[in-house]
Amino acid sequence: MTFLLMGFRNLFRQKRRTATALMVITFGIGCLLLTMGHTAFIDWGLREQTIHSETGHLQLFNDRFFQKEEETILEFGIDDAEEIAASLQQFLEVQLVQSRISLMGLISNGDKSVAFIGDAIEPEKERQLRTMFADNGSARFDSLIVHRGEEVISLGAALARSLNVQYGDWVTLMTSTVDGALNAVDLRVVDTFRDGTVEYEKRAVNIPLPVARRLLMTDRVGKLIVTLDKTEHTLVLRDRIITWAAENGYGLTVKTWKEQAAYYRQVVQFFRQITGFISLILLIIVFFASVNTIVMALVERTREIGTLLSVGTSRAQTVMMFWCEGLLLGLIGSVLATLFALAVSALVNGADIMLPPAPGSSSGYPLSIRNEFAVFVRVAAATVVASGFSSLLPALRVTRMKIVDALGHI
Repeated sequence: MTFLLMGFRNLFRQKRRTATALMVITFGIGCLLLTMGHTAFIDWGLREQTIHSETGHLQLFNDRFFQKEEETILEFGIDDAEEIAASLQQFLEVQLVQSRISLMGLISNGDKSVAFIGDAIEPEKERQLRTMFADNGSARFDSLIVHRGEEVISLGAALARSLNVQYGDWVTLMTSTVDGALNAVDLRVVDTFRDGTVEYEKRAVNIPLPVARRLLMTDRVGKLIVTLDKTEHTLVLRDRIITWAAENGYGLTVKTWKEQAAYYRQVVQFFRQITGFISLILLIIVFFASVNTIVMALVERTREIGTLLSVGTSRAQTVMMFWCEGLLLGLIGSVLATLFALAVSALVNGADIMLPPAPGSSSGYPLSIRNEFAVFVRVAAATVVASGFSSLLPALRVTRMKIVDALGHI
């Protein structure tokens, strides 16, 4: 405590130089916290949007699905999907269970045929899924819900433009059945939708699950999507469902949302690499700002150091005094940086600023900052360590001077 008190007093003997160093640390570390906060917001937002629009928290497949490539569609589909879905509701954390079939083939307006990729869905449950986190385009399923029981289809906006079809027009969907035969069905267009990426919109279709089953001539589904009350429960529920499925002989493989979200993993890795590089640069700046402050103090106080050594103060005690100055410089700077980051993030989050769409996307996203306590603690600790370490090297060098040379230093 004595060394910390002495370090604090010595640190502010040159108020202007210390203030300059603190400004550098505050701005540098504050900007780092803001960058990390925006990255955390992108991570969190993309995670929840992925879960509540595409993957759910867990996906259940036939246990042979990943062992061997299918020769025909739904060769390794799930039987008794309705029974399994009803049984999964026994888990209190499970909020929604829905079936999906992924299919592909040709879609034609009579004059033009193009390849499509699509999902056969339960529209009511898809709408519910997309309103659990935010309204992730839930209205796109309204028309399919309204026309429940009819032979209808919803097209990606770009695909509808390519085929030059509008509401009420008829298109023909052609694909292979589970037996490998070619089958086709005429469907009425009841809606178009946008889904973020233009390339996906050029091929995407949604059809009701019963229509797909008639088209494919099967009662199977491709997978079951399980949505939970909290993302944090994902791994616990995965293990419990695996045990439950084995006990009941269902023969299911359970995948988490992260295992199925390749785009999410790529985006997060990209942003973490950028943030890591920025963090390294800013910590180097903090290091040299601290070094500059301590070195200048040591140069000005060399005779003082010689006096301390001559009256019996040990070299270790002298080094400890300057080390405490470095620690306090980093600690005060990290506190000011935290306050700076919190103030700026409050202004940014309240400004409702929208950023332009990312490459390949058709919609923008908000500029927002997500403050996380663990991030602030890690950054503050790294700042204090960097600042403390920066004071050791120059302090060791000066205290190794001969006492006579130190006393005679000008």
